[in-house]
Amino acid sequence: MCRGKSLIVSFLVLSHAAFAQNTQVKLSASVAAMQVPLNRTATYIVQLKWFGNLALIEFDQPETSRLTNFKLAGSSSSNWVGVENGQNTSIKTFEYTLRPEALGMGYVEGLRLSYLDKATNEKHALYADRLGIEVVDPLPEQGEVPVGLLATVWFAVVAVVAVVAFIWRARSKKKEQARRAQIVVKPVEQEVLEQLQASVDINSLDTKAGFSEISKVLLQYLKRRFEIPAQGITTAEVIAAYRALDSSVDQAMKLEEILQTSDVVKFSGESGEPAKLARCFTLAENFLRANLNAAH
Repeated sequence: MCRGKSLIVSFLVLSHAAFAQNTQVKLSASVAAMQVPLNRTATYIVQLKWFGNLALIEFDQPETSRLTNFKLAGSSSSNWVGVENGQNTSIKTFEYTLRPEALGMGYVEGLRLSYLDKATNEKHALYADRLGIEVVDPLPEQGEVPVGLLATVWFAVVAVVAVVAFIWRARSKKKEQARRAQIVVKPVEQEVLEQLQASVDINSLDTKAGFSEISKVLLQYLKRRFEIPAQGITTAEVIAAYRALDSSVDQAMKLEEILQTSDVVKFSGESGEPAKLARCFTLAENFLRANLNAAH
């Protein structure tokens, strides 16, 4: 904002002078600054100055100028009488405090001032033209953070949070990948072997249930591992399908003995001998372990 070094002489000064015999009268009007922030006040200055026989001049009170985009917030006046350049001089200064109403141009309309010349008993008038002041953006108040700075700080905080969140997600993802890498994927044969051992009790008196469970576990394994249907085909078809996929005769014979023995117990209505149940259980374990070793 443009500011003057002096309230009166450093900016636009509009003046009018008149002479009354040996007395010179001068009117000047000025503004303290050509720009004013919306939340500050402007100062409009009117100065009367006369030289010579001071007693011959009598001024009327200055008219209040019309204001555009300003409101009168206050006024004050001062007087000075002394000698200037060897002449008796009197200076009367009026200062008006103006408060802006909106951004843009504001104006102090032309001023008229009348005075009486006692030497001639004549009235005279002095005039000052209209002055313009630009109302600009408000300044930050004391302790108030500028909007631009707030926006900058906000975006900076958001950026920092975003970076921290990105780093945190990246690290979390890396940790999760490392954790998953450490997890040993359990082979299907190992899972089925553990299921077999958990679900079949070879010491149970209900041997028929044991045979049924061994057969069910192995058929589910064949479907999962070799895509051999567990239902809708005969035991002979299951064995034939397995032989087509695995060239091991020993494995096929184990599977055939387990399934056929289980079928006999299932369809005969007998409970089955505990010794045969134990043998089928052992054959099933060996069958799964052999496939587990072959896969690795």
